[in-house]
Amino acid sequence: MKKLFLAISAAAILSSCAVQQPVPSKVNVQDVAKINNATNNALLYSLPTTVIRVNVEVEKTIHKVGPFYRYSQKMLNVSDVVTEDKVEWQIKSVNIETFGVPDESKRYSVTYSGAASAPFLNLTSSGVLAGVNSEIIDDECYLKEFTVSELPGIDDVNFNDVAMIEKQLVKTSNAAMAEETANYIYKIRKRRFKILASDFEQLPPDGQSYEVMVRELNKLEKEHMELFVGKKETYTMTQSFDIIPDKMSTNNDVLFRFSTVSGIVDKMDVSGAPVYFELEAEEGAKLPDAAMVIEKGQEVRNGLFYNKPGKATIKIIDKNKLIKEKEVYLGQYGQVISMPSNVLEQDNVSIRINPKTGALRSIERK
Repeated sequence: MKKLFLAISAAAILSSCAVQQPVPSKVNVQDVAKINNATNNALLYSLPTTVIRVNVEVEKTIHKVGPFYRYSQKMLNVSDVVTEDKVEWQIKSVNIETFGVPDESKRYSVTYSGAASAPFLNLTSSGVLAGVNSEIIDDECYLKEFTVSELPGIDDVNFNDVAMIEKQLVKTSNAAMAEETANYIYKIRKRRFKILASDFEQLPPDGQSYEVMVRELNKLEKEHMELFVGKKETYTMTQSFDIIPDKMSTNNDVLFRFSTVSGIVDKMDVSGAPVYFELEAEEGAKLPDAAMVIEKGQEVRNGLFYNKPGKATIKIIDKNKLIKEKEVYLGQYGQVISMPSNVLEQDNVSIRINPKTGALRSIERK
């Protein structure tokens, strides 16, 4: 009976030890294209193709002729006036930025066992790898879609808001209205001078009232002067162009065409002058990529795949004038590298990946 009790106790101890035995950590990362079934018990991620976004800020200036422009010199001694309705466009600035979208040729499946960091993948909303057991930085996620705003046209600029007095309105000819308007401008100037010179019998009680009165007089003068000198209204807008370059891309593509009359026009519209997108990729030294010799019975596991991006110089050229130059890193111009599998076979490893290029940023212990 005693022997039976000892045997049962020993079996219970061995059984307890067997239950507490940890599952060995194993991680393997494979190319989805090389797996028969990539949807079973696997985590998926993509490395990015780097998209180049060119943001072009343009300025539109509308010149509107005033109804009394012919009398500017005679009645107000002003010669710098708008003499014809026209629209002028110019490029104000160019900005280049990048973001990542999934590369369909770089999709990977992660399988694991044990207490590993592998299941804690950080992905962007489109499935691009941003890290493992880390946090995604908001400004490195997929950029929002751009929208082109509609700017006012030349018919939207007018003089309908000018507050004209009765003496101006009752005049029956354009010349008489212009003369009355000029007299009103001189009266506004005289009134403003008296306020500033404190030449009124009753003055405003505080400095703020002075400011309000002078500001309103300035506004009145400006509105009535525009009836002679015309208006120049300026508006700005930004239009964006996305380019996904590859190694077959040409070196000197037309990004868009630009007209000083119509602004940004389609690249096929010859009414505008061409603005070129030029990409010069740097030929960096690649790491050796020889075939691995696998011995019989040897277990081969891959670690996390990431990009070693290539460097390129982007130039935006307006006709023959360089208006923007920037160095960028492109995931598709680089090389795919695999980490050792044991990096992910620990439960306290934090890895950060750049979701724009797929480049390794850091490996840390949490």
